[in-house]
Amino acid sequence: MELLVYGASGPVGRRLCASAVSDGHSVTAFVRDTARAPDGVSVIEEDVTDLEAVAAAVSGQDAVCSALGPDDGDFAALDTGLENLVAAMEACGAERLVAVAAAGILQATPGRLRLDVDDFPETLRPLADAHRAVYDRLQPSGLDWTLVCPPRMPDGPPTDHYRTAVEYLPEGGQSVSTGDVAAFVYDAVLNDRHSCERVGIAY
Repeated sequence: MELLVYGASGPVGRRLCASAVSDGHSVTAFVRDTARAPDGVSVIEEDVTDLEAVAAAVSGQDAVCSALGPDDGDFAALDTGLENLVAAMEACGAERLVAVAAAGILQATPGRLRLDVDDFPETLRPLADAHRAVYDRLQPSGLDWTLVCPPRMPDGPPTDHYRTAVEYLPEGGQSVSTGDVAAFVYDAVLNDRHSCERVGIAY
């Protein structure tokens, strides 16, 4: 499999790349700084806000994974980067996208997102709003997408003891490690699971 990973230098992206490389897949990491790229991958050193660079990277890939997050509290790279990624995939005919998103875009009730409830933490709102824009953009896109939505995500190895729920956060779920999120993202892309679904993941 030819796999392109955005956010490859972060804790989820690095673990995802390591798993795919270990299984013999051809992995390309899209990073701003080659020095921060994971081992064993091909590297594209570009900025996600550059649509032409994103489009060139997407071309020829079997699947794309995104573990992009805000850059030191600046959501411009996340907003523009994910918009560029979706636009590039549409333009070149790439279909499979698995991305990490905020748990705020999961359902609180059948008619209401978690980020729209009265007691949703204001500190989490900018990230949740950015990912809601991505979710709104993906729904009519025609891409084969999956949004993996953890709550608090401390860095740590996989435990393989997490729970998942389609469109909702598992009841009582508060956190899940970066290792388990990476493992679930990898399984979703490798085995083509959860097409056009948001999936909550937590312990």
